[in-house]
Amino acid sequence: MARKPAHIELIGGKGLRQRVWDRIRSLPQGAEFVLRDMVVGQEATATVRDYLYALARGGYLARRDVPNEGSSNYQAKRYTLVVDAGAEAPRLRRDGLPVTQGLSQEQMWRTLRMAKGDINARELAAHASTPTIAVAEAAAKQYIRMLYHAGYLKLTRKGHGIGAGGVQARYRLLSARDTGPRPPMICRTKVVFDPNENRVVYVPPVSEEDAIYGRQ
Repeated sequence: MARKPAHIELIGGKGLRQRVWDRIRSLPQGAEFVLRDMVVGQEATATVRDYLYALARGGYLARRDVPNEGSSNYQAKRYTLVVDAGAEAPRLRRDGLPVTQGLSQEQMWRTLRMAKGDINARELAAHASTPTIAVAEAAAKQYIRMLYHAGYLKLTRKGHGIGAGGVQARYRLLSARDTGPRPPMICRTKVVFDPNENRVVYVPPVSEEDAIYGRQ
């Protein structure tokens, strides 16, 4: 069996789908596997099953049903990797279609890492947008603001004014906080989680009034 070429490994915390994808890619080329081969320890079998189903529907895995010995009703599903999309686990819905949630943050993080100098929210939104995923200027403002509070960005020029005559603040990614290819994610609770470091890097301060009235 031909040996697979070396591939880039992701660092940081890995979710269950990423771990399953890593296991699939570690198998010899053309090797078949079944669900139980992909479940380790106390991992959720249903989640692994759903992910294998999504990978098959998305065209990443070939699937064939093999009659189980001793039973005429049950058929074991055997899978083979047919499309290796790289180290990052494909983000798919159960029907095999791509998940687009979070892609705008991924695109903005990539743009910040590639920027030669400082950048403002309007420029970040424009450069990070693609024909399939448009990044709104408001989303860019929020992402910049949260990364600034989390210590990733340096304010290079303060903004002033609003509207057409206003000047937006400019920021630059600190080289020491370029933690890797995976984007720091802004969660619904406005917490910043960096998957490259597998940790929460910023939690917004909460006052007693915020806690009482559920503002966080």
